[in-house]
Amino acid sequence: MDIDADILTLHRRIGERGDMECLLCPDKGGSIAWLTFHGPDGPVDLLRPATGWALQHGSAVDMGCFPLVPFSNRIAAGRFDFDGRNVALPLNMTGCPHAIHGDGWQAPWSVAERTDSAARLVLRHGGQGWPWRYRAVQDIALDDNGLTVVLDLTNEDDRPMPAGIGLHPYFPKPPGTRLAARVGGVWMNDATLLPVDRADLPEEWRFPDGVVMDRTVLDNGFTGWDGRATLDWPSQGLRLTVTTDGPFGHLVIYAPPGEDYLCVEPVSHMTDAVNRGQEADAGLRVLAPGESLRGTMRLCLSPLRG
Repeated sequence: MDIDADILTLHRRIGERGDMECLLCPDKGGSIAWLTFHGPDGPVDLLRPATGWALQHGSAVDMGCFPLVPFSNRIAAGRFDFDGRNVALPLNMTGCPHAIHGDGWQAPWSVAERTDSAARLVLRHGGQGWPWRYRAVQDIALDDNGLTVVLDLTNEDDRPMPAGIGLHPYFPKPPGTRLAARVGGVWMNDATLLPVDRADLPEEWRFPDGVVMDRTVLDNGFTGWDGRATLDWPSQGLRLTVTTDGPFGHLVIYAPPGEDYLCVEPVSHMTDAVNRGQEADAGLRVLAPGESLRGTMRLCLSPLRG
């Protein structure tokens, strides 16, 4: 039975070290509003915290993290052909000429289960807009070092469904933040942020060696990711490690100009994958009726060692 909850707080006591706290907003796209470690030196935000305004009036894009189902990033003009069918999706973000981030982020999710430190959020999509029925589940749990999110997408339609999953976390970016991730290449974009050319990593984006993000501006998809990234926060003496299991072989990094956050998004496919069948590593999956796609993201906080 679903539990009626618009806002849900998870809490875990970590011995003498402090407390881990997470606020969920199921009605705002199954999003995480914040994730905070309360330690002896004061609170540390592991995700960009939602403001009071965002909690009252905002959407999933104003939160700390939200799920990407049944696809990630953009589909060109919201149009594609699949299995002999021409599909036209709603353009679902003001100012964007493409369908973006799936539709799970714009729907209320139900709380199916909860404990003090964990919850299961569920979304059932009936086939409006995205013309296949599906079920999405997030299992969100605190542990002694951070958070684990398991995202599961199941085709509940009677036809094969193109599918992808991802997570869209917003991380704090205090001065000196350094991001490292083993990626193989990058897609360069057109003016509407669709990929046009695959390229080797330019010097300023050599994330396998680590990049200080103070002046880095980008919104690109990276290929050949090994499923691990680190964010070093020297001003706080802390490291946040992102690890994944499952189909997350692509990484989107979004660092907008003038903002104190960045996004490091584990995703299962490249941008516009449903229109990129010529790319061997596009990552698009086709789920048979009843088939599922599952991935896990873990966030782990630790001291930064020199």
